[in-house]
Amino acid sequence: MILAALFAGCRTDALYETEDVRLDLKIARTSCGFVEAKFSTDKDAYYYVSIEKVREGVDPMAIENQFKTLALDYAYKEYINWRFEHLYNGVEHIAEFSSHSLQYGDQDKFFTDLDPDSDYWVFGFVVDPNTNKPCGELVLETVHTTKSTTVKARFEYRVNDVWDYVYPLDEEGELCFYIPWVGETVDSLKLAGLDFRAPGQYFIDRFETLRREDSATIFYGMYAHKNDGVGDGTSTTLLEDGHTYYTAIASFDGPLVMEGEFRNYAIYKFTWHPGMQQRFGVDDDTLGAW
Repeated sequence: MILAALFAGCRTDALYETEDVRLDLKIARTSCGFVEAKFSTDKDAYYYVSIEKVREGVDPMAIENQFKTLALDYAYKEYINWRFEHLYNGVEHIAEFSSHSLQYGDQDKFFTDLDPDSDYWVFGFVVDPNTNKPCGELVLETVHTTKSTTVKARFEYRVNDVWDYVYPLDEEGELCFYIPWVGETVDSLKLAGLDFRAPGQYFIDRFETLRREDSATIFYGMYAHKNDGVGDGTSTTLLEDGHTYYTAIASFDGPLVMEGEFRNYAIYKFTWHPGMQQRFGVDDDTLGAW
């Protein structure tokens, strides 16, 4: 069983209820590669949420206890792997399962890396954080992803010295927070040494690999990154004086190329110098060419 568990950030222990808690689930937006769902409870409580591709002949509500137990077992296995990696690397303070893997309060969750034109179960249930056992009813909605994207966005880009900024904009030109996106900056010298006809071919291959391997760093809304070789863990790009770079930005909403067309995708080219100030828009898109 493949479950796409979404993990919340670490937080301190909070007051919670386990009895007679109502968990509400509302599907806010569905596209070809992601689903946005809103969760809320009528009392303070911890709960688990996830998504799973519909399995023919299986009715989760008919095997509710087994379904919830399997979901939590998967989440705990993922948590143990995460905790082991951090302990191995010398991290001293590790979050408990409840604060790392469960939700608390109202949550707007994005489930990404989905297949187009497919059925999924979006679900959740209340959990006792003391025992890590289910203690509430299974809440579940079946959704069908669309064949192509339902959202249109463009990406504006700005370089300010070693900082760069990405602005995903909707059709009205407003900052868009509801579409997941990925981005990467690559030195042209690296691209020239690889076996690709053009930068666009490299980035298509790169982003599709991230999507298949479920290893992408996904962003929402405006994002700023310091390209000093250290950054914040999402990139190790080091901008060097006189080097030419390509920055590609794409919505993480199903395959990058569908029906022969690029979707919500841009590649910008610039030669970097200390202190440079430059903004890029749709007219600056290289369309993947050198």
